[in-house]
Amino acid sequence: MVLIALLVAFIHRDEITFCLLVSSAALLYLAPVLLNRSKKNQFSRWLICALATLSILVLSVIHKKLYPHSIQVFNYLDVRFFLMGSMVIPLLVIPINEKKLLISSILISALSLIFLDFIFNSFEVGYYDLVNASNNYYFMANFYCLSAYAFILAGLLFEKVLSDRALYNNGKLITFLNEANKELEVQKNEIINQNNEISAQSEELIANQEQLIQANTIIEKQKEGLLIIQSGLRTELLERNKELKATNEELVKYNQELQQFSYTISHNLRGPLARLLGLTNLMQIDLKELSGTQLDLVRLVAQSAQELDEVIRDLGKIIDIRNDVYRIREKVFFQEEWSQVLRSLSTFVQSEMDIKSDFREAPLIYTVRPILTSILYNLISNAIKYRSPLRPLKLKVKTTRTPNGLIALEVADNGLGMNLDQFSRSMFGLYKRFHTHTDGKGLGLYLVKLQIESLGGTVEVTSELNIGSTFTVRFKEPTTIEGQVIFESDYGSVFYNARTNCVGIIWRRQVTTEEYRLLFSKSVDMVRLYHTPFWLSDLTKQGTIPAEDQLWMVTQILPEAVKQGLRKIANVYNEVQHNQDYLNRIEKACAKLGAEIKFFTERSEAEEWIDRSGSST
Repeated sequence: MVLIALLVAFIHRDEITFCLLVSSAALLYLAPVLLNRSKKNQFSRWLICALATLSILVLSVIHKKLYPHSIQVFNYLDVRFFLMGSMVIPLLVIPINEKKLLISSILISALSLIFLDFIFNSFEVGYYDLVNASNNYYFMANFYCLSAYAFILAGLLFEKVLSDRALYNNGKLITFLNEANKELEVQKNEIINQNNEISAQSEELIANQEQLIQANTIIEKQKEGLLIIQSGLRTELLERNKELKATNEELVKYNQELQQFSYTISHNLRGPLARLLGLTNLMQIDLKELSGTQLDLVRLVAQSAQELDEVIRDLGKIIDIRNDVYRIREKVFFQEEWSQVLRSLSTFVQSEMDIKSDFREAPLIYTVRPILTSILYNLISNAIKYRSPLRPLKLKVKTTRTPNGLIALEVADNGLGMNLDQFSRSMFGLYKRFHTHTDGKGLGLYLVKLQIESLGGTVEVTSELNIGSTFTVRFKEPTTIEGQVIFESDYGSVFYNARTNCVGIIWRRQVTTEEYRLLFSKSVDMVRLYHTPFWLSDLTKQGTIPAEDQLWMVTQILPEAVKQGLRKIANVYNEVQHNQDYLNRIEKACAKLGAEIKFFTERSEAEEWIDRSGSST
């Protein structure tokens, strides 16, 4: 731009004043260089774009002011050519992605070209002021120049976009190639290192090859020896297997005998012990003729018999738990069991005791009802038994849901408390006691731990001496509560659905009279045990049932089940196997007993009906 300015000054060398102005203006183009050195690059680029346009515009006005007598039509066209040319500068120095700077730089030349005549007229050097040679000057001068300007600008912008995009892609490609070259260089170095290692290993392998050949010869000899030893070991292994099998059979036998012995202790001793208790009671009816020593002996015998009875009862409970007698889960509401426990302990509850419960967060659980009742009873009775004599008992029972999906039962009291540093290891031991001023056998906490662990849960305690204790029992909710199998055989099974409180029978083949009556008897036992109002029977594979067995079912099984609380029966039948007389007989018997029965051809329909019936009650 400095050279162009100097060229213009040379062309107008006869016009001394204008020549000096143009030469001075050339110095302005050195300003961007200084701005770049000051790291003001953005302003520097805008200035270099603006200087060309503004200097052309200013010099043109000054030239016309200084030499109005020499102005011709060309002097109003050449400035337009220079302004059109100045629009190229922004496209050369500003990338297309710097839109604000690019647009502001182009607008300087565009606005100068559009308002050129207005500027000239403002300074009284307009075309009609100095030349006035043509009436259609405005159209001729502006239309073609502006059209050419727009066309050239559009073309240059399009070319600029393509050029910048190509440059961007080239930059990405160069970066990618540089990274690829770096990776290749790294891989090359790795390959060189690996080749060096392989060469070293090859030399080592060659050196060891002779040793391997020698070792192989030794191994062959040892292999022959091992084959001889292996044949002997195989014979010995067979003998050991026979011994292990015999030992295993003996252990199974001992286990069965031990289990039978446990049942004998806990059940068969009940009869003699009951008679002994009865005799001691009779002996205590009339004690007038007995001396003081004899009276003491009678009381000791009675007390010993009573203690033995309690020990055998406790042993029975432990055996039942260890043999998984309690395995069927049912829907249990904490409030119901809590109320039952309070009723059983009502004689021990005093008016000044503050006993509270909160089961709102976890009101129910699917578990074994007797175990939950026993856990509540033992924890509450312990809190009452080991309360502090210095203050009224405060007892709070609540349930919560833990983040890992367990249900926690928390029993907190302000009783005597315990020294956990001293007793933590034996806390839940059998017959362990930590306070001797009250009656007790030390069995309650042992039963709590044994029972909750049989359900897959845990029990923890926090306690402080003379402050109180808090027991936290965490129940693991069962994953399957809808198809709990109570009895399983090749001819049928009995199951219990805890969610709907429904007992069900699934027949698998033609059954005999004994099999038929056994399954129904077990089902009635379940109705009696869980007071279930619903019964589902899948009769599709039952086969043909003799008339006497049908009569037995409708005259004995159904009345007993309804007596125990059965209200609705869903039967899934086979239209081919079961005649209408058989179904009508069952329906009439149910109607007479006041129970509702429905027949379905698909088990899913029967289950849906049970679900709806349960949700509506």
